[in-house]
Amino acid sequence: MAFGVLMSEREREPMKITDYLPTGKENAIPSKELAARLGFDTVRELQRAVERERQSGAVILSTCSDGGGYYLSDDPLEIAAFIRTLNTRASNTLRSLESARAALDELTGQDRR
Repeated sequence: MAFGVLMSEREREPMKITDYLPTGKENAIPSKELAARLGFDTVRELQRAVERERQSGAVILSTCSDGGGYYLSDDPLEIAAFIRTLNTRASNTLRSLESARAALDELTGQDRR
């Protein structure tokens, strides 16, 4: 059963992942466990659903430490740490993109920047 058809018995409305997440990094639910609980066939399906909810404004945090997982937070320090992690990942991705573009430009004799 994919996320889109996961329904509340009372409301018969699609449930949100945030309805199943605990508060606090120490309570994070590992991806595999959350995917199984919510009826996703793969962790990748869960990740896509999390991304859709995030794009709709949900603040779903994740961590890779201590087994990793997803969680909600009302702690400004946890949210700030998550933001720092995302900023670092984005910076690393941008540097990799720039390196790849430069290599392509050198190989093709074009400037794609």
